Amino acid sequence: MRRSALKVLAGTLCATLALVGGLALSGCSGENPEDAIRTDIASNFDAIKNLDDATIDELAEEMGSIGMEDYGIDTSELIASMADGFDYSIDSVSVEDDTATATVTVTSKSMSELMDLDYDAMTAELMAAIEAGEVTSDQDSLNAWVGEYVMNMVDAIEPSEKTIELTYVKGDDGWSLDESSNTEASMIFV
Repeated sequence: MRRSALKVLAGTLCATLALVGGLALSGCSGENPEDAIRTDIASNFDAIKNLDDATIDELAEEMGSIGMEDYGIDTSELIASMADGFDYSIDSVSVEDDTATATVTVTSKSMSELMDLDYDAMTAELMAAIEAGEVTSDQDSLNAWVGEYVMNMVDAIEPSEKTIELTYVKGDDGWSLDESSNTEASMIFV
């Protein structure tokens, strides 16, 4: 398989992840802004932390065909693997006038590791699999091997911690994330 096809596969995985982690933290209101913001963050991040099989299947169905099927990758399994190990803690929320900043420590897999795929090592493993008779040279067999290889990589990624700062602004409808923070929240797996 050519490197460009693998880059497309890795890009599709990252795009899939952006959909899974694509939080659009909603507006929140209430008497105590700090509590409202904590509740908003928790409700959105808990949705990822507590993914159950039914929710995973629903997400996979909503995504539809994402190009993984040709490689034998089940979208539900991919989502479950990407979310495996996800956790978070809300370290602080500080409110000043109509702006609030929430500091959140997120533990998640970084799918950017797939973009740095060692193609030479993968090609060597593929050639060894072909020589051993585990893979034939037909496209379906090659695609299945690549799909398994990529899923093994996703499964092997160790979750790591990163701290993000989310800025909320107070509007007529309550507190909501500003645009740059909404983007940062949606990139927790990258």
